[in-house]
Amino acid sequence: MKSLSSFKVPRFSLKSIQLHFQKSWLCSPCFDTPSLSFYRLLSSVMASNSFVIPNGSGNSNGIGKINPPPNPNLQRNYQVVVAATPDMGIGKDGKLPWKLPTDLKYFKEVTTTTSGPGKKNAIVMGRKTWESIPLKFRPLPGRLNIVLTRSDSFDIAIAENVVICRSMCSALELLAEPPYSLSIEKIFVIGGGQIFRETLNAPGCEAIHITEIQTSIECDTFMPPVDSSVFQLWYSSFPRVENNIRYSFTTYVRVRHLVEHATQNTDPVLNNNSDSVKFEFNYFSFLP
Repeated sequence: MKSLSSFKVPRFSLKSIQLHFQKSWLCSPCFDTPSLSFYRLLSSVMASNSFVIPNGSGNSNGIGKINPPPNPNLQRNYQVVVAATPDMGIGKDGKLPWKLPTDLKYFKEVTTTTSGPGKKNAIVMGRKTWESIPLKFRPLPGRLNIVLTRSDSFDIAIAENVVICRSMCSALELLAEPPYSLSIEKIFVIGGGQIFRETLNAPGCEAIHITEIQTSIECDTFMPPVDSSVFQLWYSSFPRVENNIRYSFTTYVRVRHLVEHATQNTDPVLNNNSDSVKFEFNYFSFLP
């Protein structure tokens, strides 16, 4: 029997994807909040299907595995984890302008869960995001904390599981080389605004986990919207209310290919029939 990680997904029409959401996901009470088993299975299949993308000239065999020796121009893929308001506000005065304990638990489960022992994940953040974490909680435990800063004066007291990089590019290149390429399973970008503007819809982003806050809250820091031509909604929880704030957990995944349906005299751009365009997801990388 084939494992989930080796089983290729058939090409789904947009209509079939919509029906899948309506009948299986959004109407099921068991998906009120993503369970820990959700992330364990997600981690397992994503780890086996994880690959490094070339930044310039890379040496890849084309099936997601890199031929040794490691090439310094190769970069790891990553995911984004964020909470945002309807107008994509993510913070105010350098802090989160809401208190959602369940969201913090969700964030921890997403960013710490791996497919098995001996592995850990990395979280990548800007200097301001690092400084917004209360001193007693940083570095965030159980994860490799990578702080991005170009400041030569920025200094962190020597601490375990903390690495300083000057750019997102250098961080992804570092994580593509041993020992991190062997020990780090997944990479999560967690903020702030400038880092999200650089990474959210970039080619290396394979999934976006958004806590969608449905209550209007004043913010002074924002992130760009998700590019719907690149990412498709894969999961959405039932809305919940906490501290008078209504929100839900959602996950968007990158659509690897847009496949034109082989129909004579049919132009998918001009034809509104959803069956004329099919989306293909490479593997079961994001199935819960």
